[in-house]
Amino acid sequence: MRKFILYTSDKIKSFDLNGNTALAAEPSGLGNAFALSYKESEKGKHLVNVKPDFEPITLKVYFNADGTNGYSNYKNLLSFLATCGTSAFLFEYNDDVTDRYCDVILKSATKKEISEDGLFVETFTFERQTYWYEQIETAFEIVRKDGAAAFPLEFPFGFAGVVFSNEYRVKNTFFADAPIMLKISGDIANDIQIYVRTVAGEIVAEIQLSIANIDGTVIIIDPTTKKITVNADGTVTNGYGLTDKTKQSFLYLPQGEYYIGSNMQITDGGKIEVTIKRYLLD
Repeated sequence: MRKFILYTSDKIKSFDLNGNTALAAEPSGLGNAFALSYKESEKGKHLVNVKPDFEPITLKVYFNADGTNGYSNYKNLLSFLATCGTSAFLFEYNDDVTDRYCDVILKSATKKEISEDGLFVETFTFERQTYWYEQIETAFEIVRKDGAAAFPLEFPFGFAGVVFSNEYRVKNTFFADAPIMLKISGDIANDIQIYVRTVAGEIVAEIQLSIANIDGTVIIIDPTTKKITVNADGTVTNGYGLTDKTKQSFLYLPQGEYYIGSNMQITDGGKIEVTIKRYLLD
């Protein structure tokens, strides 16, 4: 049985659409669609661009399948959607084969009278913003690790020491570029550089921040929301002004194998947490 759950963007709050007080049915818009651009010439028509053109996701939600007050149940869902505001939030879809997410924005919610059969059912429409993606994302940390660590078998058993690598090899098997979310925290001595480079060594994307980092300050660079925030001891400010405008503001991983790295040094006590969405076609 298909299941649907809504989440705020930070996943702190959720709303289950699989119960008797709010039961989603008759979904549409769960597939994929593309807008194709062509260029006409005397030799014919040539494809020049393909981009996603998602259909809206629509659900009919039954609010009184258990005989409770449908209007009250409807209000509970609207209250949840009000917390999401006009920003994108998460739509989970599980068909008992794959658990997947996409980012959506509420477009409309109907409201009518209870039917002659005693049913209170309304149609909710969500504008889909992304491909489906997996719950489990590709994630790693650029950080110095002291003490015991796991090593390949050729290392002596029980080896304990310092482990540090300032770049990691990653793969994107999907045809669309994958957003790379960055969370920077702790003491980092130099102005921060984070890059994506090919296996051959060519840098294809790069962020340069005109700031080091100190303990207690957290910088988040999120391409899905197009926001750069700096949280210094509880005070959140816009960090876009820290970026070198001759380079990228946000990083994406193209299809293929690449390295993601930084200019962090082994003497730095901070860390850079890297999270990459795994997109799915279904």
